[in-house]
Amino acid sequence: MLSTRYYLSAAVGLFLFAGSAQAQLITDSVQATAARDTLFHHADMLRAVAQQNTPKFTTNRKGLAQRRHVVKGRSAELTSNTTNTVPLSNSAKSSKWSHRTIYWYSGNTEERFKLKQAGRTVLREQRINGVVTWLQLQPLLYRKSHAGSYLKEGYVVLDGKPYRLAEATQ
Repeated sequence: MLSTRYYLSAAVGLFLFAGSAQAQLITDSVQATAARDTLFHHADMLRAVAQQNTPKFTTNRKGLAQRRHVVKGRSAELTSNTTNTVPLSNSAKSSKWSHRTIYWYSGNTEERFKLKQAGRTVLREQRINGVVTWLQLQPLLYRKSHAGSYLKEGYVVLDGKPYRLAEATQ
């Protein structure tokens, strides 16, 4: 009975401590713009490497003349295994991606890109008329990389640090 109370009070204390120790929002426009640009650059690099290393991709055949196009591919290798001596399986090395484009009747074009590595979603991105509306980036497996997210309202999280963009730089 005493140990149950102890564990319960310790859990409540840790919960209250974690709730009060929130990260402070960084509003410096130079740092926030640099964080956004770093996130965009890393996401664009991952997308380009995955699409360029794809030997063969598939499209939805019946939708070529329609308003929704889906292109899927599998790249050969996205990471390097120089630090690990354990051989990786082909499924761990390869990555799957899909790029969906929707042409709406209102004239807007919506693009969604998803990149998976070893069954884990690494990159998700949505663009409307070519402008990034949201982006989510997870760290790569077997390699150091950035992680973060972006919302078009001006909120950026890069490597656990939250930033707020100024109105002019959004």
